[in-house]
Amino acid sequence: MHDAELVGGVLYAAPDPWTAAHDLAGLLTAPRADRRQATTLGLDPDLVEVLRVHFGGDHPRIDTACDLGAAWVLGRRSVATAEPWDLVASLPGNTPLPVGLTHTTGETLVHLVTQSTRSLRLAAPFIDLPGISHLADSLAAATARGVRLEIMLPTRSTHAGEALRELRDTIARDGNSANLSVAALREDAPWAHLKALTSDSRAAYIGSANVTGAGLAGPNLELGILVRGPAVAVIERVLDLFRER
Repeated sequence: MHDAELVGGVLYAAPDPWTAAHDLAGLLTAPRADRRQATTLGLDPDLVEVLRVHFGGDHPRIDTACDLGAAWVLGRRSVATAEPWDLVASLPGNTPLPVGLTHTTGETLVHLVTQSTRSLRLAAPFIDLPGISHLADSLAAATARGVRLEIMLPTRSTHAGEALRELRDTIARDGNSANLSVAALREDAPWAHLKALTSDSRAAYIGSANVTGAGLAGPNLELGILVRGPAVAVIERVLDLFRER
């Protein structure tokens, strides 16, 4: 894979690829890795670290790669997408992704969070501390930049309370607590077994994975889809059906 495509993959969700490329170059040429700054800038800190290792502090190569990466992103965006959905999966251990599968569940959820500019809505019947830990930093960064985050409170998850306390603490420390809300279901609501994360009412994950360590990055085998377009608003209307007003 060429440098431009490697960098472009990290920049792809950025609203302004040129600005993000400049920020990324600063992170890659800094003396030490700064995961918190990467998250604040809306860049995946794990992917940034991969690039740091890949480029090894070669400043001219980094500058060129970041410029080409931004151009690669804009070029990809100019090409119409044939399908409005992509397959997403969680696979056990170090199982290699089969041909045609390019998105993992945890990566997809973080992508949706980091690309959001207005709103995020998360619903899952089970949430635990290892699962929320995958998302907490990116969720906090989203609230810090003004994104409204709503979580539908799980009714049968024995570990949700601990996980949500951890999320609240992370957002209080690194984000904006005023942009976090927890929605409850009405008493007459059916069990909300759906798993969904919507971003700006324009993109969403729908699948089998709960927000748990096993579901996002553990031994479970999970399948879902990443969907885009105006139909995502319908998912949010489903979430509203039995939501307490």
